[in-house]
Amino acid sequence: MPLVLLVVVLLLVALAIVAVSRANEIFCVSIRDGRCLVIRGRVPPSLWRELREVVRIAGVRRGTVRAVKRGGQPALECEGLDDGTAQRLRNAFGAQGFGHLKASAPPAGVGGSRNLGQLLGIAWLAWLLTRR
Repeated sequence: MPLVLLVVVLLLVALAIVAVSRANEIFCVSIRDGRCLVIRGRVPPSLWRELREVVRIAGVRRGTVRAVKRGGQPALECEGLDDGTAQRLRNAFGAQGFGHLKASAPPAGVGGSRNLGQLLGIAWLAWLLTRR
């Protein structure tokens, strides 16, 4: 019985850590083979178009783009992207203005029907369940 209790406690702690780490996240977009997929949150349509265009032109194979709140101000975090591409994305993000980030509707074909991986916020599962 103590082993089961330990496993449950560890699971609860892990869930709490994930929840706290994502509390300031506005959206998360995963990039695979030049395609973009919204994993969590909502991306304004104009920013979505810009993001896809920059990724296509730069030929990005894999990466992650997150919008987070730092000190009350939105910021863009890029993983797996070169500095030039990340800067172009930050420029596009900054040019959008920040007032409409939380209230934005999903772009056409992006958020209406989310698969289980997107609902759970798990990138590898979202890509696995995405129709090609």
